[in-house]
Order: sequence, then structure tokens, then C-alpha cells
Amino acid sequence: MTRQMQRRAAQLTNECASLVTTAPSSHHFNVVDFHGDLEGFRGLFRRLDDAYRNVDNVFMTNGLAGMTISPVDVHVHEGADGKSLEFVSYKVLPFDVRATAEATWVHFKGVEKHLAHGNLYEKAEKGLDEPYTIIADFKKEVYSNSSRADIKVKQVIRRYVEEDRDIALWVSRAVPIEIKHKILQGLTYHLQGCAVTRRSSESTPDREVSVLQLCYLVSLDQDDVRCDNTNLQALINFLAATTKQNIQAHRERIENALIDQSITIGHRQDI
Repeated sequence: MTRQMQRRAAQLTNECASLVTTAPSSHHFNVVDFHGDLEGFRGLFRRLDDAYRNVDNVFMTNGLAGMTISPVDVHVHEGADGKSLEFVSYKVLPFDVRATAEATWVHFKGVEKHLAHGNLYEKAEKGLDEPYTIIADFKKEVYSNSSRADIKVKQVIRRYVEEDRDIALWVSRAVPIEIKHKILQGLTYHLQGCAVTRRSSESTPDREVSVLQLCYLVSLDQDDVRCDNTNLQALINFLAATTKQNIQAHRERIENALIDQSITIGHRQDI
């Protein structure tokens, strides 16, 4: 815990310094209410239901179910078809499950998740009557190295609170608005993300520790891939780089939120 606090203190120092020397961030904007047609989300809801039913099978297959040691990096696996990728991440966090689950849900339902790599141009969302269910329609920039594209995304995200774990699950479909590099022609893809929070086996009666497991499945739209093998590999490499960067950023932002919360609680207790 001390190491995490020291890292966060260094980050906050750097962030404060940058505020003094740079213009105000453009990351602050309003999310508007979504008033569009829900028909465009029907397919996403079906995919969301399928994804929830298959969480345990996916975790058994990719090894997350039995993982007990945090890997040093995000693990990436390419599908046999050459058009899909799977990313897995496992991290033990020195915070209780309730706090970690809440911080994870707040992160993934909010705007912060969009700001890791690329600009968010606009976003409309709507909370549905079903508990913990949000639909969103947004436009953003994605980039990796010198390659950039503007995309339009429809997304459904839902939280499942179970007895022994908390699951944030989302599915989305991204289509290009503007391709700024020819190598990204055909960049229409599906994303499925899952964040599972549960109690770590390292917990003791006096100290609860949590585990945050992240799994992403990214696949190019089979009906929209119209490129040769060279460009296909370029698209896969682009998605691999951007998704890996995003996962690392998500993990760090969730941990930072927990550290900040812990510091705030500590200050209140000292008063």
C-alpha cells in the first residue's frame, strides 16, 4: 500500500505542475441525454446477454479463473481467424471488495474511460429502468503512434452484483467517421469488455484484499473487412496497441481513485 501511495503522490505532483504550465484541459464537457431510437441497440443487448452467460467459460479458457499472481503486463492472444484479439489482466489491489467494485463501476460507466488515448468529441447516454444499465452513443478519436481515426460508437454497459463477485460488462460496435491514415481503412470492429472484482485469497480476517480481473475481446466486423492481408495485419496491430494502452490506463485510473479515496478518508479521521 505504501508503494502505491508514493506512486500516486508523484503523479499528483506532476499533474499539479502541468496545470501551472499548460492551458486548461478540454476533457471537461457535458454528457447529454440520449433521445434517439433504441432499435440500434437491440443487437448489442443480445451480445451482452450472451457475454454474461459465457463469463465463466471465457475465464476458464483464458486462464483468468485460476490466476493467482499478477502478471507484469497485459496478456494478448490473437484469434485463429486472424481477425480477433483477446486481452487479459489480473491485479491484486490492497482495498476491500466493496470499494474496489464501486470504483470500477464508477470508472467504466463514466467519461474517464474514454480519455486514456484519444479525444472524446461528444457523448449521449441514457440510464434504463433495468438496474445498472446504461446505453451510450459517442464519437471519439483513437490513435496509436502516428495512426489516427475518428469513430462513432454505440455501447451498452451493465453491472451484475453477485454474491461473491461484482461484474461490469459492456459491448460496443465502432464504425469509422474519418480515417486519417489509409492503412486503417475497414476499421469497423466489435468490443466486449468485462471487469470482475472479487475477494483475493490473500485476504486475512483483519485485512481484506481484492482482485480486479479485466478481459477484452476485440474483433473486426466480418462483413466490413475489405482489405488485403497486409492491411488486415495493420488493423489488428492498431487495435492491439490501442486496446492494450486503454486497459493499462483503466487499471491505473481505478487504482488512483481508490488511493485518493483512502487518503480522503484518512484526512477525515485525523480531523
